[in-house]
Amino acid sequence: MESPEDLDSDLYDRVNYLNFMNNMKDRDSNRKSNYRRARDENRAHVFCFMWIVQGSLPMDDYLISDGTNEVPIDSYPDFSPVEDSRFEWADWFRNPRRRSDSASSARSSEAPSPRALDQPGMVPPAPPDPHIKYLWNESVDISDMAGIEQNDMLQLRIMLGIERISTETLSRYNVRGHMDGYDQPAILYPRYRGLASRIRIPVGLKVIRKVGDRMEKENYPILDEALAKTRFFGMFGYHMTTASDRAVILTTNERDALAMYEATDGALAFALPHGERIDSSVFPYLEDFEQVFLWFPPRHLEYAKEWGYALNGGRCYLIRNAERPIELVRNGKHKEIKHILSREAVRLREKGFRSMTDIREEVKADLINSSTRQLGLAQWKRFAPLNKYLLGLRPGELTVLTGGTGFGKTTFLCEYALDLFTQGVRTLFCSFEMPEEKILKWMLVQYAGPSHLRSLARTLTYKNGIKVPLYRVEYSSAIDMWLDKFERTKGPLTIMKTTEFREKSINQIAAAIRSQVINSGCQHVVIDNLQFLVNQSTMSDEQSSSMERFHMQDRFVGHMRALATQYGVHVTMVVHPRKTDTDTDLDIQHFGGSARVTQEADNVLAIQRRRDDRDRGKFRKFLYILKNRYGGHKVETDQLEMLFQPGTYSHTIVDHSLKI
Repeated sequence: MESPEDLDSDLYDRVNYLNFMNNMKDRDSNRKSNYRRARDENRAHVFCFMWIVQGSLPMDDYLISDGTNEVPIDSYPDFSPVEDSRFEWADWFRNPRRRSDSASSARSSEAPSPRALDQPGMVPPAPPDPHIKYLWNESVDISDMAGIEQNDMLQLRIMLGIERISTETLSRYNVRGHMDGYDQPAILYPRYRGLASRIRIPVGLKVIRKVGDRMEKENYPILDEALAKTRFFGMFGYHMTTASDRAVILTTNERDALAMYEATDGALAFALPHGERIDSSVFPYLEDFEQVFLWFPPRHLEYAKEWGYALNGGRCYLIRNAERPIELVRNGKHKEIKHILSREAVRLREKGFRSMTDIREEVKADLINSSTRQLGLAQWKRFAPLNKYLLGLRPGELTVLTGGTGFGKTTFLCEYALDLFTQGVRTLFCSFEMPEEKILKWMLVQYAGPSHLRSLARTLTYKNGIKVPLYRVEYSSAIDMWLDKFERTKGPLTIMKTTEFREKSINQIAAAIRSQVINSGCQHVVIDNLQFLVNQSTMSDEQSSSMERFHMQDRFVGHMRALATQYGVHVTMVVHPRKTDTDTDLDIQHFGGSARVTQEADNVLAIQRRRDDRDRGKFRKFLYILKNRYGGHKVETDQLEMLFQPGTYSHTIVDHSLKI
């Protein structure tokens, strides 16, 4: 004997399972067997007739055989199923004499045969399934059935457990009743794939028929499994969808869908055509809903999760309840269904978590515009070799620059920022180590520096014939001219007056920078440097320990990381390294503070210094790229040499890898 979990959920639940067990012994197996044989024979004849009527050959060419006589198809009686008794067709097929009389009259008739559908100029419409058309035309609204038929239908509804579903709900779903030639009632569940009237023939149909003391189920159209998976033959309840609907409840069977609609006073509920099994042909019909509630039987909960992930877990809500909606309605617990929907539905994927479906378009755009995005806001002109490795200054990134004391970090950073804002990149420069007047002086000298000094060949060959730097007395008359030019650069440069932020907390300084970025639309924020900023904010706190300062550094780095991510600015920050031996190369682990600085950074640049082998009294500088998250190329050898021109405070970067 089957357990409740093994029974068809379309037919049985825990309540009517007990009735099923009590009536099992009273089944009339012989009657059922005879009925099936007769019904199959009857259906074959009807199917043949319906197919030929819509076929492409003249009816004269078709014969129906009953074993003794062959009857042309055009001898079928000309009566409408609506006007005549629904048993006349079955009686016509069972009565050979009646078929013979019809055949004789047909042969004597001179009426022409209908034109074949494949003749030129005739395009046949897509015909409905013959089985569905026949059953639907033979069916009636449940409320319109005669008294005796109503009693039979009520017994079937009690067996199904839908006796408490109102006729209004059944009519809204276009559920109809049918009586076959043996007076056996059936419930017809229509399936649609669009808006439909009550008389429109559905594209799919589920038939639940009472056969003795049992129920039998059939699905139409009858297709092989491969075709059924690729084509969509409608969904129960879909015809009620309107453009304003934003939420839908999905169930595995029609009874639960009816119960949901009944208990919620009209909430849109569908029954999936293949129950709990994933059916990709349904997905396009559910795309426009913002909320999808999945209420499956408890044993099908894992299937509900699969449906939720397939439909995008961010909009799907899972309902875990031991009782099905139809069971709650049978027990009169209509309000409990509303409570479960509003209070117990669990979002499959909470806010803050996304899937590929959520960011599909962003990923696609990123791939299509990959080369453009890699170039970012601008590329370097003064430091052209950097374009080969870093590609460009990209929004939303954090770059960290380090180097030993006196290596020229601030000098290089001034020219680095100057190169970008003269191309139109709006820049905010925050110097906590040097006064803003000195920063601007260095930038102006770099800006006015002779352009030929940025040529490698001339850098190595110039003698005393170069132009005098701007800060010399000889050039004092030209200072105003260069100041005017500097002020008219494409990208506005804003300098933070750091004296206004002395003894301000880390959070207050970060908030001020964020406010300036939002109000002025800054694209590049320069912080020089992290340690001086923290020291300035803790100057009045004599009891602050080194560990507390480390935590403050981490907190400020977190603020800058969030600023870059949320507002799409590029943040460049100078961080001092830990004390190391003079000959030790700087690496990721040598950064001051905790490891968070390098973890949060997208790009890590380090200035290394070497003693010149040809002149031990001089040093050579090299730029290392220790981390390059999106550019992909790292430089950890003496490859990018930084040649410094003291007269103009400027650098020239030479890529030795290009030498042959």
